Amino acid sequence: MTTTRPALRISVPLAACVTACFLAPRAQAQLQYFPPVPVAPENMPDNTVSWFTPYLQYIWTYDNNVFRIPSVHNYPAVAALIPPGTSVADHINTGSVGFDGHWLVSRQSIDYDFEVDENAYVRNTDLNNPSGLAKALWNWSFAADFNGQIGSSYSRALTGFADSLFFQRDMIDRQEYFANGRYQVGPRLAIYGGVDDTYTRNENTQERYNDLNLGTGKVGAELATSQLNSLGVEYDYSHGHYPDPVANARINGVLYNPDFDQDTLSVLFKYAPTDKTTLSGDAGYLIRDYPNNFDHPHIGQFSGDIWHLKGQWQPTDKTSLLVTASRDLAAYTFAQADYFVQTGVSLSPSWVQSEKLTWVLVVAWYDQNYINASTGYINASTGYINATAGGVPPAGPRHDTITSQQAALQYTPIRALVFTVSYRHELRNSNQPQFGYGDDIANAGVKLKF
Repeated sequence: MTTTRPALRISVPLAACVTACFLAPRAQAQLQYFPPVPVAPENMPDNTVSWFTPYLQYIWTYDNNVFRIPSVHNYPAVAALIPPGTSVADHINTGSVGFDGHWLVSRQSIDYDFEVDENAYVRNTDLNNPSGLAKALWNWSFAADFNGQIGSSYSRALTGFADSLFFQRDMIDRQEYFANGRYQVGPRLAIYGGVDDTYTRNENTQERYNDLNLGTGKVGAELATSQLNSLGVEYDYSHGHYPDPVANARINGVLYNPDFDQDTLSVLFKYAPTDKTTLSGDAGYLIRDYPNNFDHPHIGQFSGDIWHLKGQWQPTDKTSLLVTASRDLAAYTFAQADYFVQTGVSLSPSWVQSEKLTWVLVVAWYDQNYINASTGYINASTGYINATAGGVPPAGPRHDTITSQQAALQYTPIRALVFTVSYRHELRNSNQPQFGYGDDIANAGVKLKF
């Protein structure tokens, strides 16, 4: 019988926090925020006690390239694009108030989170903004063999600037509604399914072509080959609708509608060769079509293999190593109309020095090849969306490479008080120089829980 080891209990939440703070809007574009996968034995909620934790939080951030612009050396035209009075580097003060909790109701439970933030920029005060999130998740159960989740989430945050050369404030509102369930047919076989509707909206009218309504559904089956190992198969379907696309958008002179249908068939596995090592992953084939392009149905079409691998090794009670690798079709939350095939790998060692102090490192590399349905290819009536200086069309398919290194530590002197410090360096190289940039972010925060 295996037990939960201390290093995983502490370092995994810190690693997740580091990822949420820095990776989600950038290299980890393929990840969904919410919800978790359909309930399985290894991720069942703790339904032994209810709890409620209000908190106050302050985070100081220094970002030396807020707008993710290229250097003047690599892209001389950028000097003329920066508005007067705009500072490329800035300090951001973020104050937050919120709460999270877990409420038991008979055999059911409800998880909830709520947070309101005030983000104040010291130099670019026009970017000051309120942001926040709210989540509610009902963990339902009917008998021991049939359980799942129903819930929703809402978030509001400042958009990313990495692809836009856009120096104004644009807030993104994101709503998500979902339901999933899992039925244990027998001692080894389980079937599951889920549906999800997500709505992403840009506040700034110049970015509305990135608004997206995304509906997804999945069904699957999992066969346990032993207590810790399993094999499975899964089918996923997605439909994406852009309510405010680029007017008169064209690809190679042909009118283009960005709405898409996507089908994916995958095989999945979980394997634990030892009590210190766990492996999981999936491999499949994805097909994306743009069905509203009736005269040219193959414009923008993509088909190819995708896969995701995760390995976790815990050599001692205080150290662990998390390795992930993947290939997928992805888009950034702030640039939903720009799709790319992303292949990447990340390594994250962690060390629980003591019950109060934890260290985490993350090193990542991602390769992104944009497909010809992205806005970099679209010729609108006013020219190419992502044209080079002077309106010149992009020279061939866009290809980016992103590398990043980051370190973080968490210090918890008492249960109610948590200090975090982190630093991140990111470098993006692109064959279209207006999209390359370098960025350094330093971050320090304190959280007081009641």
